[in-house]
Amino acid sequence: MQTRQYIPLLYSGILFLFASGTASAMNVGIDELKTEYLVNPIQLDTATPRLSWKLRPVDPNARDISQTAYQVLVASSAERLAEDKGDLWDSGRVKSSQSILVPYGGSPLESRQRAFWKVRVWDQDKQPGDWSAPASWEMALLEASDWEGSQWIGHADDTRKSEHSAREQIQEKKKFDAFPSPLLRKEVALDKEVRSARAYVSGVGYFELYINGSKVGENLLDPGQTNYNKHTLYVTHDITKHLTSGTNALGIWLGNGFYGQNLAFNPAFKYGKPSVRAKFVIDYQDGSRVEFATTTDWKTAQSPIIFDNIYWGETYDARIEIPDWSKPGFDDSKWQAAIKQPAPCPDDKLRSQLIPPIQVMDRLDPVKVFPSGEGKYIVDFGKNIAGSVEITVDQQAGDLIKIVPAEVLNKDGKSLNMRTMGGAPGSDHELWYICKGGGPESWSPRFTYTGFQFVEISGLKEPPTKDSIQALMIRSAIRRTGDFSCSDEMLNKQYQASLLTLEDNWHSIPEDCPHREKCGWLGDAHAAADISFYSYDMSRFFTKFMWDIEDSLTKDARVRKFLKNRPGVPPMVSPGKRANRVGNIDWAVAYVIVPWRMYLHTGDLDVFREHYPHIKDFITYYGSFKNKDGIIADGLGDWCPPRWDRKAAPEFMECHPHVSGTAFYYEALQITGKMAREMGDTKYADWCFKEAENINRAFHKTWLKPVKGSKHQHYGSQTATVMALRFGMTPEDQVADRMAALLHDIEELHDGHHSCGIHGLRHFYTVLAENDQEALAYRMLTDTTFPGPAYIMNQGLSTWPERQFEWDKEVYRNSFNHPMQGGFTAFMHESVGGIEPAFEQPGYKRFTLKPHLTSELQWAKTSMESPYGTIRSDWKNSDDQFEWSVEVPPNSKATLYFPYREGRQLMEGDEVIEMGTRSSKEGRQTWLKHEVGSGLYHFTISQS
Repeated sequence: MQTRQYIPLLYSGILFLFASGTASAMNVGIDELKTEYLVNPIQLDTATPRLSWKLRPVDPNARDISQTAYQVLVASSAERLAEDKGDLWDSGRVKSSQSILVPYGGSPLESRQRAFWKVRVWDQDKQPGDWSAPASWEMALLEASDWEGSQWIGHADDTRKSEHSAREQIQEKKKFDAFPSPLLRKEVALDKEVRSARAYVSGVGYFELYINGSKVGENLLDPGQTNYNKHTLYVTHDITKHLTSGTNALGIWLGNGFYGQNLAFNPAFKYGKPSVRAKFVIDYQDGSRVEFATTTDWKTAQSPIIFDNIYWGETYDARIEIPDWSKPGFDDSKWQAAIKQPAPCPDDKLRSQLIPPIQVMDRLDPVKVFPSGEGKYIVDFGKNIAGSVEITVDQQAGDLIKIVPAEVLNKDGKSLNMRTMGGAPGSDHELWYICKGGGPESWSPRFTYTGFQFVEISGLKEPPTKDSIQALMIRSAIRRTGDFSCSDEMLNKQYQASLLTLEDNWHSIPEDCPHREKCGWLGDAHAAADISFYSYDMSRFFTKFMWDIEDSLTKDARVRKFLKNRPGVPPMVSPGKRANRVGNIDWAVAYVIVPWRMYLHTGDLDVFREHYPHIKDFITYYGSFKNKDGIIADGLGDWCPPRWDRKAAPEFMECHPHVSGTAFYYEALQITGKMAREMGDTKYADWCFKEAENINRAFHKTWLKPVKGSKHQHYGSQTATVMALRFGMTPEDQVADRMAALLHDIEELHDGHHSCGIHGLRHFYTVLAENDQEALAYRMLTDTTFPGPAYIMNQGLSTWPERQFEWDKEVYRNSFNHPMQGGFTAFMHESVGGIEPAFEQPGYKRFTLKPHLTSELQWAKTSMESPYGTIRSDWKNSDDQFEWSVEVPPNSKATLYFPYREGRQLMEGDEVIEMGTRSSKEGRQTWLKHEVGSGLYHFTISQS
């Protein structure tokens, strides 16, 4: 048995130990080459793409693997790259450990240009490795001139005559029409052998592309929602394999989406009628090229979708299907000529869609079917999802099948509860299918989705079965990168509920709910940002959301006064026209928090840098709310705390909106100051930090007061105290007193429960764990009485509801699918697993591992894919031994903190780590600090 000696450093009751590395010379391999976070993309529209790669040790058991230099080759062809000729860019040997987001530094790139690249690195011993396997990227359309020859086109006259083309609005008993859903087609001739072909399509609200009778790709609800009056997205498809020599048919099917949404909330929210602009570029083998585009020589007709609305549902009349409409040779002589449509935005700004597409991610069979009335059945799919259904029937022509989705049943368990569904948009979501007859027929909606667990279906001649109905889980295909599980099934259920709630609310934007509102509320987005980053690759998705917010910057008289000619400040909701008034600070602060968290989790500074001028406007504008006491007199408040109702029970919001608003402004100043310093704007950074001190002094002077029934002081509510502790507003010598006040508030004033809404709850359990209250955090997480999260899980819910009500007593209402209420489960990663990124070296170049609840749980397993590779923190605990398996990815370093008790021995493998003397403050956990490089480690702490 070997022994390693460490020199201890005592600081604030924590023992710090520093370990030396164990590097040995070896080569490394390279995996996962990405360009702008994407694998071999064909749709880039940035002039300077950024390149990333991951190191892989040849020996999987090697440690302390790092990069000391790299060389990137970028070539105009695969052949040149194979010859090690970087005719577009040869970086040469660059002394750097940077392996993520390395900016391309070669020749200017042109539209549709392909680039092939590879990289090699020098390891920690300055030994070169082999070249990586090749990767590629392709530019999309970079200039407005690339779209020349194409027009925005759409359907001419509304030719719908079906009695089902309009819906009877439930509240006003009035017929409402949606815009028609048209088909468009054109035939083109190809007289040479095709080498490659691309389609660049922007069809708003939504489109599907067909070539020669087949749909192109698996995407749904394309393109993603934007502020269409500012810019629209276009989608790039590789259509090479869809084309043949001779005549080819191009077809496009349009739906309303959010662009043509003229019914729910307010008809004024529409942008226009469905329309499309597309360019088809075909390169022949001989080097020549031919292009086709959408113009008024395309033909158009009404599709079988006779009603579609993103909120109210869809009606499909299979009797008027047009067979072979997208095949060559189809007779379209009776079709109308397409008409030119106005561009969605004045400058016709088009941006390439880089976010993950919306797709069917899973299919669910019914778990239960039961009759709900004459000819009606309720189908239970087992969990609350977002998407739609697919039915297969064999019935007579003209039979009308109606499907009504819902999240929950009424308390009788025999009927749908619609109060959580259609109240906000004015009508329930319904799916109608009119059969064509003549044999089995299958259908699923194309241009709508909603949230549901149950559907009531009527019009069937036989009871539904798994062969006749399935639920389709439809969402943005964001890649899962993190995981958590532990010995307590209740914590596992809470974590899984957060993941499902997040996934249900990704449809090109981070939504508040997938059924009632489908809005990108900014407060909801920042509340759920960390659990999103810990568990998924959010890089492209949140980059796009930041563009959405930028396009939504808005003004009122007050904004004009303080920002004059500047674009404005963030709204409450983005994108779209609903609730786009100037945001309250605790919602608008997402414009600062989201890029900050993205920087920490991904290392991407460019997103913050791009929006930095507007973030400075944010600081200026919301600073104007500072009153004579130095408090920011703005805020919507700690949204949806237990029992709170804005009208019926406002007293349950215990944290005054100005308290949380001031705390968020302080946090925004701290973030902006740090990022300003990173970007070299030191003068502004210094001002931010100084102003943050001023705000904090006013915060303490105004809000610090004794907690009722105690000698300790707090800031008036659990949320205020938690935010002050988490944001670093409380002086170190007062932390113990604030914690004592918080504990008194929990135990004595709230019977052992929290009183927080989304702002406080996000940090609540983390603050408890950080301050040696792990047992209390665990007790509250698993307490099955209201209003704990275990109570919610025990109501049989699979997703987090918007409101914290006593659902065993209350009538079901509002949404049962709101990610904002699950933001607290970031605690599973950052506290139980103990994984936290470091600001000094973001993107997990350096990170902390500090596990909590090690006495309360028997084991926990936490992992995530960082930009550098897998991070893993797996531990298990018994009466006499604590074991901890750790994985640190290559080119990263970690600071480990071990929970220590006197008389224990720390070992790594078969080596004893000799630690010398130890000490801790009374009542505080002793932590042993240990620095490690990359590798796999297995530590034990046992009785010596």
